[in-house]
Amino acid sequence: MLLVDGVFLLRDELRGCWDLTVFLQISPAASLRRALDRDVALFGSPAAVRERYQTRYLPGQELYRAAAAPADHADVLIDHERPHTPQVLRWPT
Repeated sequence: MLLVDGVFLLRDELRGCWDLTVFLQISPAASLRRALDRDVALFGSPAAVRERYQTRYLPGQELYRAAAAPADHADVLIDHERPHTPQVLRWPT
């Protein structure tokens, strides 16, 4: 068994590579909040984190959601807006 974790893995050209897929769904605002908690030391300041996320990461995620619709194609869909209380939205039967 091999477990693969990463971003953009539910693109059309990769979908057939996986036996089971899981998509953790969060809002852009939650993504930015988590980045500000996690990445300030990595990027140097809250402003640098905001700039990187607002100009690169969040637009990239939006393009991915629009083109690949990962929430529609994942076998398992989890609302991960609140990581301490995730909600399973879809589970295969």
